[in-house]
Amino acid sequence: MSAASKQMRFWVDAALECVRRDHTPTFGPGDQRGPFLTARALGMALGALHDGYVLSQAAGVSPLLPLSLAAPAQPLDANVAGAAACHELLLHRYPAQSAALNMAWDFWVRLFKASLSQMAASESYGRMVGDAVHLLGINDRQLGRAMTYTPGGPYTHNRPPNEPGQSFAGSEWGKAKRLVTPDRVMNFAPPPGRTGPVTVEPTAHFATDFQEVQNKGASQDRRRKGEEEVTGIYWGYDGPPELGTPPRLYVQVVLAVLDEIEAGQPGGLNEQEELQIIAAVSLAMADAGIDAWYYKYSANHMMWRPVLGIPYGLGSLVPPELGWLPLGRPDTNRAGVNLTPDFPAYPSGHATFGASAFQLLRTFLVHKGLASFTPEGLDNVGFCFVSDEYNGRNKDPRNDMPRPKLPRKYSSLWSAITDNSISRVFLGVHWQFDGVTVKGADPDGEFGIPANPQDLGRRGGVWLGCQLANQVAEKLGISSSPIDASMTH
Repeated sequence: MSAASKQMRFWVDAALECVRRDHTPTFGPGDQRGPFLTARALGMALGALHDGYVLSQAAGVSPLLPLSLAAPAQPLDANVAGAAACHELLLHRYPAQSAALNMAWDFWVRLFKASLSQMAASESYGRMVGDAVHLLGINDRQLGRAMTYTPGGPYTHNRPPNEPGQSFAGSEWGKAKRLVTPDRVMNFAPPPGRTGPVTVEPTAHFATDFQEVQNKGASQDRRRKGEEEVTGIYWGYDGPPELGTPPRLYVQVVLAVLDEIEAGQPGGLNEQEELQIIAAVSLAMADAGIDAWYYKYSANHMMWRPVLGIPYGLGSLVPPELGWLPLGRPDTNRAGVNLTPDFPAYPSGHATFGASAFQLLRTFLVHKGLASFTPEGLDNVGFCFVSDEYNGRNKDPRNDMPRPKLPRKYSSLWSAITDNSISRVFLGVHWQFDGVTVKGADPDGEFGIPANPQDLGRRGGVWLGCQLANQVAEKLGISSSPIDASMTH
């Protein structure tokens, strides 16, 4: 990695550190907690980093964000402008961390002072970029904290019996201003059986899903294998101290993939290209949060979580199981068990965020000649990653002991997309159709895990996230992949 790349990576890491600290009470009250606000803040911060970098050059690569800023009269120092833009945006989004962020800025200036030039003008221009990016979402705090949802009847979201104090997070977030994608993904299929705002007809697909999570996701182990439980926890990041939320995890994975590519194919991506894809996947996730939360609270798409559905039963297809509880989202470094996220199930936020990030990354790498697709759309981007859930330090709430350090290898980004999606079933917090389905007699998708992208059904967050990723790829000028047609059927 070049010295210039290290200058920019410093601020990528700083943005991820803001997310970790934001969810760790010892660092403050929290400014952007929760997955959709995290995705927004990361997208804006890394978008500002990229756009400050490219706009300061007065010509060449276009910005990713819709900014109406005049180019500088002459080229400035791209690294200073990009860093200042990111730092300024983080100050806006994480005011509780301003002291630490200002210390980081001073340290960065001292660390890279030998390569800095035109410091004052470049910093001033970059801060102007950061301010402009922040203004794109000036109403975010109000939208993010609004809770206008009123629980309805069967199959709609409500507070779990074991968590009566839950809120209804993100009920207005679907109205947030988009950053890079042109419009909401339309024609998104509802869950199986949902025929209208107040009608659900139990189907065989739903019954299969129901029994899968009933057994695989139960608090008390039934048919869940040890490896499946590890998978569920590995992809967790459900907002606990020291970890934060899934968008941080997915950017960490993107960085690990890029580092492995650089180690194997040095110089395969230049600094601007690396910045572009890091920012682009973050912005794709920011818009993915808007679409996912819009559909979560859409009456025609809403679905309750298993903790409510399984005790209710599924008509004549599956009897109710009173008292059923999930293994639950990992309450790492705390003491909670059997917990469920505080928003509706369909579509899965994990599946939507992860698919938007990894689909865009793999398409980008194929476009750059650093990876390839099979005719079925399967990529060959293998990587190894250590999740913070299994880093040897963070503690399991069930025994207050650190989980072991567990490197996990994937042969492709597609396998990571599907693994991330079904991980939520093994925790008992999602139906499998919330994340992924396969093509079949039902044109919207049936129960199953697609071995390759050509088999992907239209239901679930994976399909939704892939649509958003393909829109961002088009914005980047990436030619269509062999799977684009199959993902937009």
